[in-house]
Amino acid sequence: MKGASSSRCKDDMDGRIRWVLSVALAVMLVSAAPASAHADGIFTPFIGTSFGSDRSDNVASWGLSVAAMAGGAFGLELDFFRTDNGSQESTFLTDSRMTTVTGNLIIGIPNRWVRPYGTAGLGWMRTETGLKEIEVGEKIDGLAVAVGGGLIGFVGEHIGARVDLRYVRTVTVSDTLFKFNFAQLNFWRASAGVALKF
Repeated sequence: MKGASSSRCKDDMDGRIRWVLSVALAVMLVSAAPASAHADGIFTPFIGTSFGSDRSDNVASWGLSVAAMAGGAFGLELDFFRTDNGSQESTFLTDSRMTTVTGNLIIGIPNRWVRPYGTAGLGWMRTETGLKEIEVGEKIDGLAVAVGGGLIGFVGEHIGARVDLRYVRTVTVSDTLFKFNFAQLNFWRASAGVALKF
């Protein structure tokens, strides 16, 4: 009888724990629902410059960003950008162009009008060389990481401006796609653009 009573108490305790966990999970899901429902979509076409560590070899850049931020605090971003042709004085190879597409996580400070944020992500990078000599041109694909931050400011409900600074570095190239090599190309990208909230 004592064993049966002990077993019943244990079952009751397990049942209470499961009930408490279920209620806690339900509260968390209900609390998270409004944040997801009110996620802001932000579309930003931008222009800027890419440069090496000495900042003396700027190359014009342009691109597009689409981001979604839940409550202005956490979000995801898809970022595409492309550089102009590099020169002999550039961090980039002579007569070359870079293209990247990265998926990024965003952590921001929630604010209605101005949002500072940090971002980090991983994506695809292509280096095109020999652009003026198509017969010897080469395209090199690989993985790249991007880390940075910036500010998004709004002057109304749906329009504003965004400034951004990122460090971009290749970590693999096509012939060593599954072997990380951090001694590859690296540069900074500074940009500014119109932020359209939807």
